[in-house]
Amino acid sequence: MSHPVTTLIATDKAVANNQSRLSICLRPNGFSFSVSTLNGELLTVGDCQTELPAVATDLVRMVVTAIGSGDETALDYNQMQLVVPSPHFVWVPEHLFEPVRDRQYLELVCGSEPSANVCRIYSPLLKSFMVFEADADLVTAFKILMPGIDIHCQHSVLVNDILLGRSESHPLMLLHVREGVGDFEAFYNGNLLLSASHPGTSDEDHLYQAINIMKRLHLETPDMELAICGQVDRTFYSRLQHFFPNVTLYTGRPFTFTNPEFQTLHTYRHTLILS
Repeated sequence: MSHPVTTLIATDKAVANNQSRLSICLRPNGFSFSVSTLNGELLTVGDCQTELPAVATDLVRMVVTAIGSGDETALDYNQMQLVVPSPHFVWVPEHLFEPVRDRQYLELVCGSEPSANVCRIYSPLLKSFMVFEADADLVTAFKILMPGIDIHCQHSVLVNDILLGRSESHPLMLLHVREGVGDFEAFYNGNLLLSASHPGTSDEDHLYQAINIMKRLHLETPDMELAICGQVDRTFYSRLQHFFPNVTLYTGRPFTFTNPEFQTLHTYRHTLILS
C-alpha cells in the first residue's frame, strides 16, 4: 500500500520499544508520528502526505509500516497515543462527570449527532475529562492492533503543564492552525479558561478569532502572550505582532537529540505529536 513518507528524521540509537513513547496524529491528507525515549530524547519524526484508505484497518497497517515496524505484534511501546482532531468536544470536571452521560455532555454543548461515537480521556493535570467525537471504526482498529493506545483529540494534547505553567505570570493564548481550522486555548493564573475550534480558511479568519477571544476573556494586558503553531508562516507571524504585545512560536516539549538533522525540523508544525 502506498504511504510516501515526505519527511523522516531518525537516529541510529537503538532503544527498545518498551522504553519508548509513540505519538501519532491523523489529518485529512495523511498522518505524522514521533518516537521518543521516556526521558525525552527524540528518536524519530515522520510525516506522510497521502490519501487515507477508506478502511480503518488498512490505515492502521499503513501507519504501522510507516513507523518501521513490519511486525504488528512488536508494537510494545511503553506509551502510545493517537490524536484524532475532532469538531465536537467538551471538558467536564471530574467532580461533575458521570460516564453514562458522555453523549449528553456533547449534545448539550455542541449539538453532537446522536449516532456519533463518543470517546473520553482523563487529564490528571486539570482533574477533568475531555469528551469528544471520533470515528468508531478507526478507534476500534487502532485499539485492536495497538492495545493500550490512548485516544486524544487536539485539545487534550495542546492543554499541558508547559502552557499552564507559562500562564502563571501572564495571560497566554495558544493558536494552532490546521487544515481549515484554528484551535484555541486560553490560560491565565495557571488555569485553563477556554478550549475552542473555529473554522478558518485564511490568516484573516484566525486573526479575527484571536482578537475576539482576547477581548471576550479580557486578556488584553501589556504582557499577554500569543503562542502560535501548526500551519503558520513568517508573514502571519509578523502580522500578529501588530495586534498582540508578545507573539511566540510554540514548539511543544523540549527534547534532546543526537541526530543534528532534528535542528532543521520545524517543530512548531508538529506540536500535536510533540506536546
